[in-house]
Amino acid sequence: METIHPFKPPIHLRHPFVQTVLASLMRQNIPDHPMDKTASPVVIDAGKGVRLLGHYSKSPQNKALLVLIHGWEGSMDSNYIQRTSRRFYDKGISIFRLNLRDHGNTHHLNPEPFNGSLIRETYEAVRKVAKEFGHKLPVYLGGFSMGGNFTIRVAREHSRNKQSIPNLKHCIAVSPPLHPKSATEMMDSKLILGKYFLDKWRQSLAKKNVHFPDLHPYPNIMKGKTVMEMTDRIVASSVEFKNSDDYFNSYTLGPKDFEKLKVDLTIVTSADDPIIRPDEFKEIPKSSKLRIFIQKYGGHNGFYENLKGDCWYFRVFDKVIFG
Repeated sequence: METIHPFKPPIHLRHPFVQTVLASLMRQNIPDHPMDKTASPVVIDAGKGVRLLGHYSKSPQNKALLVLIHGWEGSMDSNYIQRTSRRFYDKGISIFRLNLRDHGNTHHLNPEPFNGSLIRETYEAVRKVAKEFGHKLPVYLGGFSMGGNFTIRVAREHSRNKQSIPNLKHCIAVSPPLHPKSATEMMDSKLILGKYFLDKWRQSLAKKNVHFPDLHPYPNIMKGKTVMEMTDRIVASSVEFKNSDDYFNSYTLGPKDFEKLKVDLTIVTSADDPIIRPDEFKEIPKSSKLRIFIQKYGGHNGFYENLKGDCWYFRVFDKVIFG
């Protein structure tokens, strides 16, 4: 892993906003790609009546299984998920793209809305996917942004849980927020990014209101003028959390979450990420199972080496999967 050269994008791609925008908006125009043509929808029983949707694409070579988790208000069809999936499908890796609850037009599947604390259902979904589609194969898990936060927690739970994930070899988290309250505050402080996520969340809650209008006061929640204000409102309508701090603490990651790892974990982040402070990663204790790559450039989920769509983090996935 240490032989991977640092990320040095050309000057016109160095600005963190450029990198962040490219990650979400730069579409890969490949009609009828084999990965998409072979994709089969799978509804997973994630326990306690929870259902999650994913798409499975079996590679003809079927060398390994790569499970990917998108970021908040993204989906299995997000640009960074599609780009990574197609890249490794072309290299003979079977792909499972998992939607978190209420992402990718799955708002009708579960009554209660998504929140960042839902590690149990996410872990169970990954475990069942590995068991069904990764039989006798090495299994890898990759997550982006909030999906990276979930990926770290899956690695933690795998290391502690008696029901471990079969054949799980390595977890990779790209741009994971360790302190979600801080990430939310920074998001709101960036005018364009804050508005982007605010609008996407409102659209998501509007869909939830269509299917389950009586569970939460969604019209009132959507009146919040910032992501933090909407968070305060939806938490106030829930009995699960005392307040927003209690909610954020439910998926904040600290030094103890990285202790006694039994699966290799690699974190990729950038010093110029517009919503994640790089100092957060200095709190993590060293471990033989853990590698952290903090790059000077990359933005959030970006790491674009060129406008053809080659991303530096592909090199990390390559090294992890193929050695």
